[in-house]
Amino acid sequence: MWKCRVPPSSMASPARSRAVSKRRTRTQGAVPMELVGSPLSAAHAHVRSTPTNLLPAISTMTSSYKNRFPYYPLPQTLSLPWLPSSYYRTATNHPMLAPFSSGSQGLTPSKMLPFVSNRTSLFTRYTPDDWYRSNLTNYRESETSRHNSESLRVDTSRLIQDKHQQTKKTQMESTKNLGERVNDIEFWKSELCHELDEMIGETNALTDMKKRLERALAETEAPLQVAQECLLHREKRMGIDLVHDDVEKQLFTL
Repeated sequence: MWKCRVPPSSMASPARSRAVSKRRTRTQGAVPMELVGSPLSAAHAHVRSTPTNLLPAISTMTSSYKNRFPYYPLPQTLSLPWLPSSYYRTATNHPMLAPFSSGSQGLTPSKMLPFVSNRTSLFTRYTPDDWYRSNLTNYRESETSRHNSESLRVDTSRLIQDKHQQTKKTQMESTKNLGERVNDIEFWKSELCHELDEMIGETNALTDMKKRLERALAETEAPLQVAQECLLHREKRMGIDLVHDDVEKQLFTL
């Protein structure tokens, strides 16, 4: 068992097929018409009488819309047929090597009916009220979008001005702070240079003083040597001559 698509023409009874054949034979001059609402590429014939007046008769008008697609207030999807019971059918499928359209090979091109190719005519059309409401909705949405865009543009312009003023103010404050910092750096640089000059002068003065002290130290070497020599000779005295008098005291102070 397989699920396959069976055209409506294949499900017709033999009696109905014979009636259609007789009707087709009687109406060779009738205009063929496609059946609106067929989910497959099937074709049917409908007898249409030739009108004698400018307007068709009521019976003709009634027969023209009797088999039309029924009206639904809600829009339908384009993926579902209007006859779902005839769209799929469970049947036994025997594989064949012949093509599917082999049954129509014996028919002449003049007797073959055209196939339904325009699927848009199978579904419900919209009404002018629907079109008007849709356009009104689109107009309102466009107006809302335009208003939102205008508000966004105004807000963006105001934000740009605010950021420009804030950036300008921040730049002025930064320039002022940088100027003050440069002045402080210049001041402290001059102070450091002044202190450095003073330290250099102090170092030079200390160097001179050191040299003077070294010279003075070098000049005291001779008197020290003389005092030590005198003390050495005084130590060579014997007996009562080893006197610790004022002269010896002066020699020790040297």
